[in-house]
Amino acid sequence: MRIELKDVSFYYKKPFDIIKDFSYTFESGKLYLVKGKNGSGKTTLSKLICGLLRPQKGSILIDGEDIKKKRTAQIAKDMGYLFQNPDMQLFAMTVWEELSFFYELEKNLTEENKEKIHSVLKKFRLEKLIDSFPLTLSGGERQRLALATIFIRDIRFLILDEPFSSIDQEGREFLTALIKEFIASGGGAIVISHENIFFEETECIMLEKNNEA
Repeated sequence: MRIELKDVSFYYKKPFDIIKDFSYTFESGKLYLVKGKNGSGKTTLSKLICGLLRPQKGSILIDGEDIKKKRTAQIAKDMGYLFQNPDMQLFAMTVWEELSFFYELEKNLTEENKEKIHSVLKKFRLEKLIDSFPLTLSGGERQRLALATIFIRDIRFLILDEPFSSIDQEGREFLTALIKEFIASGGGAIVISHENIFFEETECIMLEKNNEA
């Protein structure tokens, strides 16, 4: 998967561009670390890439196709986005319902897909919490559940917003291993983080503030 940003600019309030004339190419098989001070546009950039925001200037292409032609739901089929607060991604009454929602929505909750859900529950260490209300889980468990709702789909690119900010060492090790495994299998990942790089062969992108409102 190839994501190209060409002279992208975005503002919340004229004339203060939070992203200004930004160009970069992201590719599968690589990890990208996006760093910068608060207000430099890190989260805004990630939301532009996955279609939650649209640029006022410039273009974003996914495998050569401008995302202006795509609905956000179409982009999401190939791309997963982990919010800094995973609670924003959880809404169902049980862990099982969180993971089955995708298949229920497409009216495709087959026995094969039920088995896939069980496999994902095991992979993300949630099998014993299947009937639990998601918002009663620990912070690390809620993050793993939010990730599980992403990986229940066959995504090709993963964007994570400050994923290490509120998890313990065990959670950090799990997440690091997950990202490495995903990239090794051919996926691509963008991590927004204040932390120093934790992988080899990582491309670091430093954002600077453009205008002060």
